[in-house]
Amino acid sequence: MKPLWLQTHAQLSNHLRSFRKARGLTQAALGALTGLDQTRIAKIERDPKRVSVGQLLQLLAVLRVRVLLDSSDKPQSSGRANPTDW
Repeated sequence: MKPLWLQTHAQLSNHLRSFRKARGLTQAALGALTGLDQTRIAKIERDPKRVSVGQLLQLLAVLRVRVLLDSSDKPQSSGRANPTDW
């Protein structure tokens, strides 16, 4: 699968929802697999800026999503979000 680059929290929101749906899971079903309730899953999908790192990693593991962290020395172009915006 082609890597998905995340630069904004809105992109993370869309990807989380897409991965969940691709696995055929409802928010309630994903919540049951992660120990979170459906309302928490909905809040995370709506505003992922407020998810803890632990919860995010737990969600990604259940959704079978691999995370690759990459450090780049290249300056950011004007179209990219500043990491401090997260």
